[in-house]
Amino acid sequence: MRKETVLIAEDESAARRSLAGLLESEGFHVLTAENGEEALSALRSQKPDVALLDIRMPRLDGLSVLRALRESGTESAVIVMTAHGSSRTAIEAMKLGAFDYVAKPLDFPELLLQIHRAIDHRRLARELNRLRAQVPLPGVFANLVGHSPAMQRVYKLIGQVAPAEATVLVRGESGTGKELVVNAIHDHSSRSGKPLVKVNCAAIPDTLLESELFGYEKGAFTNAVSRRIGRFEEAGGGTLFLDEIGELAPALQAKLLRALQERTIERLGSNEPIHIDIRLVTATARNLEKEVSEGRFREDLYYRLNVVTVAIPPLRDRKQDIPALVQHFLSRSQTPASITPEALAMLYEYDWPGNVRELENVVERGIVLARSGVMTEKQIELGPRLQPTQPHWTGLMPLHEGFKQVLADAEKALIRRALDEARGSKTRAAELLRINRRLLYDKMREYGLD
Repeated sequence: MRKETVLIAEDESAARRSLAGLLESEGFHVLTAENGEEALSALRSQKPDVALLDIRMPRLDGLSVLRALRESGTESAVIVMTAHGSSRTAIEAMKLGAFDYVAKPLDFPELLLQIHRAIDHRRLARELNRLRAQVPLPGVFANLVGHSPAMQRVYKLIGQVAPAEATVLVRGESGTGKELVVNAIHDHSSRSGKPLVKVNCAAIPDTLLESELFGYEKGAFTNAVSRRIGRFEEAGGGTLFLDEIGELAPALQAKLLRALQERTIERLGSNEPIHIDIRLVTATARNLEKEVSEGRFREDLYYRLNVVTVAIPPLRDRKQDIPALVQHFLSRSQTPASITPEALAMLYEYDWPGNVRELENVVERGIVLARSGVMTEKQIELGPRLQPTQPHWTGLMPLHEGFKQVLADAEKALIRRALDEARGSKTRAAELLRINRRLLYDKMREYGLD
């Protein structure tokens, strides 16, 4: 694996050797220069990932090196170091393209953090340049963007299931792009020339969803002034996509199961069976296994729907796709726009609870606010970060005390609590703990609770 290269340009030999040793111990490949001319030569020939550049050096000072680099267009990220800092020097260094500015004496942990940030910044900048130079080509799956291993697995699975007739369940959090996956499955199936009919089960009231799916005859109910064809019939020969299938009411779950088993439906107000020729694809953001275990979703229907599952990863698990997604959203805009590496880094560090949909909205908002056509950090408006969930009590147990001691402490605490709630009654305490009284007496003696 390639090591990142760091150039240390420092005229004080002791400081240079000490810093080089620390960085080498962190796994970096280190180059050194003792004056500005050597630093400039190394930057041009070796092209290090990061350069730590002292401001005051013989032959050529740090700001002069920065000016020369700006003219040559080097990609190295430069962190300026100085013991003689001033706001004027810092501002000038940043104007000349320095990534950051640190004061001596150096705080090594902080410097190490800045080096890693600079490496990430350089990588994102290179990825942006690559994406901008890329000639748009029609993708294998239209509008599905990303080359992460997680998305590659999704593409592979789509390619495998699309030609088949099996029922597909698309799973993923809200905003991950489940509908795009459904489009790709239909477009690459043998039914692509036939309709793809979509129904959002959460958006239609239960009282109307049945007639929406199965249709109705004239006079089936008040206001049914004419026959209406349902979505099952509309999708004849093609694909029927039922989104948010976990929201389906129990009565409709039973009717859907019957339709899948018998491949027939009946319109409301009619007893005449109608043969259906559809491929069913469903999607949900819910945990259907939990819904089944808690009795809200039929187990037999679950197995009918879950023949093949395509699980879409959340954006936080495929952050390497963010540059490509951002460039995709920028290229779709009617207003020409670009984004700075600093703004892209902000997007990269965010957790994206709303997934790709939230990213798209943030980019679109940024395009509107970026009057110069360049989206900077000022135009990025992110939602509040989600607070971490409270850890399970087992995560708070002190491992250094050992397995047996931790279990003993837990048993002792539970027995004390049960005795308190039972107001000292050992019989009642044993019932609360669901153990027999003899075991309770033994444990009380063991832990000195008599």
